[in-house]
This record gives sequence, C-alpha cells and structure tokens, in this order.
Amino acid sequence: MSMSMPRILHASDLHLSNSEREYGLAVFSELVEIAEREKVDYFIFCGDLFDTFADAEKLRIDFRNILENRSFEFLYLPGNHEDLRRGGGDLARLDLGPAKILSGKPFEILQRNCDGLDIEFLAIPHQLEYSTYSNWPVNSKAAPIRLALAHGVVAGMSYQGPDEEGGGAAIDVDLFQRFSVDYAAMGHIHGRRMQNFPNPVDANAGGNAGPGSRSNSLTISYPGSSRVWRKGELGPRGALLFELSQNTAGNGGTVSEPVFIPIHAAGEYRHYDLPLTLEGAPPNLDRILSKWGKNDFIELEFSGLVEDEKIVAQLAESLKAQYGNAVRKLEIDREGISALPGIASHPVVKNFLEEWNRRKPSTLSEHQVWMRARHLALNALKIRLGRHV
Repeated sequence: MSMSMPRILHASDLHLSNSEREYGLAVFSELVEIAEREKVDYFIFCGDLFDTFADAEKLRIDFRNILENRSFEFLYLPGNHEDLRRGGGDLARLDLGPAKILSGKPFEILQRNCDGLDIEFLAIPHQLEYSTYSNWPVNSKAAPIRLALAHGVVAGMSYQGPDEEGGGAAIDVDLFQRFSVDYAAMGHIHGRRMQNFPNPVDANAGGNAGPGSRSNSLTISYPGSSRVWRKGELGPRGALLFELSQNTAGNGGTVSEPVFIPIHAAGEYRHYDLPLTLEGAPPNLDRILSKWGKNDFIELEFSGLVEDEKIVAQLAESLKAQYGNAVRKLEIDREGISALPGIASHPVVKNFLEEWNRRKPSTLSEHQVWMRARHLALNALKIRLGRHV
C-alpha cells in the first residue's frame, strides 16, 4: 500500500466492560497501536465500543488516556449496546477525549480532506427502524469518495449463527446504494465478512446522487468483534485496513481491498470435543494445550459413557486448578457424559470403540458426524445393556 494515500482502520464490537477491564483495555490499546503503526489518518469504530452506557461512564478516563496524543482522528459511531443501562445519560456529553462521537440520528455527514482528497463520512448510528431512509434528506454526494459508518444487520449478510449479535432492524442494501456509498463500514455482526454489490450508474437513481458521482460498486464489510465476547466466536479477532485514492480522471474515487489485521491481545475462542474413555480419562491433552494463549477463551466439551461420573467431576476440577489461570476463561461442559457401572468391561462396547477409532475422519465436517455417531451409539448401548451389566 502506498503511504501517500489516506489510510483508514475499521473496527467494531469491542464491548469494553468494567467486569473485564484489564482485558478489554489491552485490546483497545493494541488497536490504537495498530493504527499508529500503520500510519492511518482515520480510525473508525462502528458501534458497541462499550458493553453498556454504564461501562462507558466507568471506563471513560482509561479510554481517553489511551487515545490522547494520537496522530489519527478517531471517529466513533455508537451501537445498540451504548444504550443499555443508559438511564438519562447522553454518550455525547461524556468526556471521551479526542473521540469524535457521531450520534446524530437518523444520520449525519462529516466532511474531511486528507492528502488533497475530499472524503464524506455518512454516519448512521444504530436505530430500531430504518424503513424511512428513502425520505432522509441526505445531500448529493459532493466528494470523490463517500464512506458510510453503520451498526446493524444488512439484509442477506447474516445467518444468525453462534457468532451473531441479534436484535435490531435489518438495513436494506439500497440504503447505501441510494446515497452513493462506496464503502459501508459496519458493526454489530461478530463474524468477519465482506460483500460487493453493484451501484446503479444512473446519476439520478434514488434522487440523491450528484451528476457522475455514483461509483460502479459498493463494498459492505464487517470486521467482526474486536475481542472474544462470547462462545462461538471462532478465529482471530481483528480490524480492517484500507486506502482511498482518487481516480486519475478526477471523477471519482477508489477504495482498496481491505486487509485483515489480527489483534493478538484479543486471544481466540477455542472449542474442543473430548470423548472420554470408559474409565473417564481424556485423550492426549498435550496436543491442544500447546495452542492455548493467556487471553484465550477455552471450552472443553466432555462426552461419552463412563464407569463413574464422579471421576469426570474430579477431572474437570483438576483441569481448572491446573490451567484456569493460564487462560482468560476455561469452561468445561459435562452434559454429554452418562454413567453406567461395569460398562468398561463389556466386550460389545469395547469392540464398538475400537472400530470407531479406526474410522477417524480427516475433515472437520466428517469429524462432527463421527463424534455425533459415537454419542448416539453409546447412548443406545447404555439403554440396551443397562439391565445386563
């Protein structure tokens, strides 16, 4: 990337909270250092910077101390979580240091010039209803590049999986197309994703485009949550870095392909299915322990049929005592365990497990089916053999 072009870092969904103060502030500090290292001109944060309004009140001094005396401009769009536990408070009235809070509803436009390039930021804070957007008095695009900042679910870009943040009204892609947006920087969905959409070339489409001002494509990007907020948020957490440039003909602008930059302080969520032996022993843990980092959220899911369930409880307590302080969170799920005394000596069960181990698959999708087959088979064997063991 050329260092002479305006550079932007895009992040969202940090959920800073007083209950996890040290962890959250460490992640924010690294984000700020990434922005400095990459020499960005603007750091845009698209919602849920704080987990609740009460957290913003409690952490505002730490927040502004981290952000002060920086070389970039910090643009902060509130999300839905900033309204939680707000009472009569107003985020715009908190002293968040140099952060520029873009809270005007239903939208506000911020104009900037960087390295001779005019840029428009169309800020759309989280709101419960977007259906009236066609009546919003958004001025015609008057700069080569218009970037939107928004917090919500774009229709067609969410599958409501385990890494999704629910709630709120859907945002129609036409909202961004109508207002000649080149890049929509999103927040709210905790999984990283990006999609390109066509922008109508007709300058009069939607009634808000200036002559010749519409770009031929629209990019909508979610960087995903900046830290592991809950179970299911697989993969590294991070931010997106991109550049802006003006077309050589001078009639528009270009947004580069965003580059994902991981945040090491965020750690990762790591889930492991651990089928226990009939005696209640886990598989070789050394293989997975070597991957754990101090900021990781670890979930171990025990499954299987065992002689004595108390042995599994002792195993769980032993692992928590040994590794609980080595990672950010360690949770152990024992719901998949059932007990039947004498099962370890039954030849039918032994033969099944030997055959099951021989059929271990190589792909993740097959592995899930393989694990499910073990669970179902052992439960069936427990029912059938229970009266005869």
